[in-house]
Amino acid sequence: MHAFVGKLNGSFEKINKFFRVSIQLPNPSRKTIRVGSVFGTVLGLIGGVKWSTISGSLVVLSNLGNLLSKEK
Repeated sequence: MHAFVGKLNGSFEKINKFFRVSIQLPNPSRKTIRVGSVFGTVLGLIGGVKWSTISGSLVVLSNLGNLLSKEK
């Protein structure tokens, strides 16, 4: 994972040079990455069903709205 962050930072450095901006990029430690992964997993398990249901309902409502507007 740390190698991935290094490659990502390298890509951002190229973008920064292209746009001539100076943005300090994060360089997280392995411990920080692990804690973030655990925290994200826990939040995903707790809120996953709830937010999946909400977003799915919004998609269904959007599709229904599109179908009803086409019928008119």
